[in-house]
Amino acid sequence: MNPRPAPNHVVDVAVVGARVAGSALAARLATAGLSVALFDRAAPQQPTLSTHILHGTEDLRIEGVYGELLAAGVPELREVRVRIEDIELPLRHDDAPGMCPPREILDQILLDRAGAAGAKAFIGTPVVGLLDGDRARVGGVVVQAPDSSVSEVRARLVVGADGRNSSVARWVGAREYLSSRSERALVWRYFRGKQLPPVLHWHRRGEHIVSILPTGAGEFVLIAQPPDRAQAELADPDPGTLVRHAERVSPRIAELARGAEPAGPPRRIVRYPCYFRQPYGPGWALVGDAGHGKDATLGQGINDALRNARLLAAALVESWPDVDALDGGLRRWARDRDRMELANYWYGQDLGRAVPVTAMERAILLGIQRSPAACRRLDDVMADRLAADRLLTPSRLLAAGARRIRAGEAPWTVAGDAGELVSLAWRRRRAAARQDPTAPAIR
Repeated sequence: MNPRPAPNHVVDVAVVGARVAGSALAARLATAGLSVALFDRAAPQQPTLSTHILHGTEDLRIEGVYGELLAAGVPELREVRVRIEDIELPLRHDDAPGMCPPREILDQILLDRAGAAGAKAFIGTPVVGLLDGDRARVGGVVVQAPDSSVSEVRARLVVGADGRNSSVARWVGAREYLSSRSERALVWRYFRGKQLPPVLHWHRRGEHIVSILPTGAGEFVLIAQPPDRAQAELADPDPGTLVRHAERVSPRIAELARGAEPAGPPRRIVRYPCYFRQPYGPGWALVGDAGHGKDATLGQGINDALRNARLLAAALVESWPDVDALDGGLRRWARDRDRMELANYWYGQDLGRAVPVTAMERAILLGIQRSPAACRRLDDVMADRLAADRLLTPSRLLAAGARRIRAGEAPWTVAGDAGELVSLAWRRRRAAARQDPTAPAIR
């Protein structure tokens, strides 16, 4: 760790934000031989807002940190028990287990790897502005040292990896599109003193979702995702508040949590944005949550960050240092990012609606429950290995509608529900093609 950059510091790439996306990107670029400076205003040991959940760990394995997390005591999660109302969907993935690493552990491991690869990390050194470069490009960053003095760091490329409230995105005027806000709050708290089985429990009842999963030896995290209007009641620091809420949604999860002691205060995210941002421009790029954020109900933010950082690094290394080739590589990377993330972005918007399960959703879930192949696909969607539109297909919608009609529902009611879903899919395709500022509303 370096307290401040040297005077007249010049690097190939300045990365703003040293959490998951920023550190992973810095490690890959430094390994490829580029000079990289990595800046963050806070140390990894300080808490950050995150769901922490990885339903699948392929991206951790690709980054080479999976073994280090196991060595740090983070358990593998080979089983997921999903319960939606009275529908149970037990999922197993022995060949690709999930994991819930505390962010201070994961972030520090990734930062250490960036440093070992040759990136220079300046922690406690916030970036407070951007520098102009040649040809109307961003030319570097202005940083503030712990003693409040400022200095300039010149760079061929500045990458914002500074989260949903990205300063870099704001300074460059990155255009936002398909934006919305989650209707759910996210409230979580760590507990210790009780050993849980290595299983992720995810239960939904009515408007509410709760989940619980172990994070280490005798440690776990309890998560609630209530409607935004109901989140205030969970802000009470009394450790029993969150457990009592879980009891109302899932007695099984409350039973698992009961008897442990809190390890820190409750944390929450309220009315958080979901969006795509234009992820590149002359001399700059955005990665991780700075460029794209799904609804946290999916729990795919860490996988998204690692994957997009990896693909961005490949695009940069392939075209470095030719400016024209670099801009073309960034353009292709941005196009591929949207193509890969779009289906699960819409699925996250659906999960983020703070409403009870609809009749059509219930019929679709019953069809999935009865098919081992469909259950495996659901597991792949949750683990971010498969786009949701490969599971939620027109044929599955038709089968769900037929199931409802056979159960005695009026055909015109079922047809109306199906028509609404088809209309929504069409409006989403049109909005994505035009990169509309806001996502289509779900009626």
